[in-house]
Amino acid sequence: MTEKKKRFIRRRLLGIVMFLFIIGFTVYLFATNEMKLYELQQQQSQLVQKIEAEKIRSNQLDEQVKQIGSKSYVEFVARKYLGLYYPDEVIVIPAEAGKDGVSNDQTIGK
Repeated sequence: MTEKKKRFIRRRLLGIVMFLFIIGFTVYLFATNEMKLYELQQQQSQLVQKIEAEKIRSNQLDEQVKQIGSKSYVEFVARKYLGLYYPDEVIVIPAEAGKDGVSNDQTIGK
């Protein structure tokens, strides 16, 4: 082969290698960007779910704030947590059944 043909083949081979390198690098960049995009989409969907859950929780807290000032809520807390009752109210406390299977109810009040 002549020197011109060898030079031509080397340039052609170098051009092909450079072309393949550029294509490979482009595919690599595309793949990494797609992976990042997929991860970000997953993160976005998780954040949307968290936002929805927090909106529901916020609505529940708003309802609780509205109830706190009501008379029925104050009565509920007084009865359940503080054990309070009205002076004219009759309270029945069921006792556990004795040995004979008969329960003895106690009445408190009046």
